Amino acid sequence: MILEDLMLKNQSYVELMQQMASVGCSQKALIITCDGDLRGMLTYALESYGMYLQFCQGDAEALAFSMIDSYDCVIIDCDTDGDGMDGIELVRRLREQSVFTILIGLSKEDRGAAYLQAGANDFLQKPFVPYRLAMMLDGGDIPA
Repeated sequence: MILEDLMLKNQSYVELMQQMASVGCSQKALIITCDGDLRGMLTYALESYGMYLQFCQGDAEALAFSMIDSYDCVIIDCDTDGDGMDGIELVRRLREQSVFTILIGLSKEDRGAAYLQAGANDFLQKPFVPYRLAMMLDGGDIPA
């Protein structure tokens, strides 16, 4: 049911790829958050970075999106209320689906070690500066 709903809400894969090519996007990011302020900041930071963004609000929706498409990066707002699983479990399940996708967890709490053990590539404690996220995506070292 969820996959069918997502297919109805979203463009076909071919249309999506054409849209991305027309605006010069070469990478796709899946962002899981219910926080409007965070969504706005990530939109500004990552679209200006040249990424196409797909947003979803819950765990089930995130898992469904990850099954119908591939993403270069998945950013998980661990403070978002889940659909019965916590952010750590969502990281585990997403990592099982794709070993190549960059997974980055975000939280107000310092739970980075738990997210890294679950399979996340990196973790940012909120609030953070968008530059730090860009450095993670570039694979560069983040200055202290």
